[in-house]
Amino acid sequence: MESSKVVHVHFKKPYEGMTDLYFGSLKAIYLQVPEDIIGIKYKSLTNAIRGKDCYENKRCIIRIGALQRMSNIKNKDKQ
Repeated sequence: MESSKVVHVHFKKPYEGMTDLYFGSLKAIYLQVPEDIIGIKYKSLTNAIRGKDCYENKRCIIRIGALQRMSNIKNKDKQ
């Protein structure tokens, strides 16, 4: 199994009708959601979450986890 980072943003009040969004990085959040909706600047968030897997403020909860997926390994005997 392979894993890659996934960032889950849960809004305490819906943003454009959504309460949960998923991203591949912290920076990607700010490409889609305005900073004032997140409630923290990107650089401050990177400092606040360093060494942790969760950050929470009055507007949202941000969790970092691993997305598990199957390896893409081909069997050499079946070529």
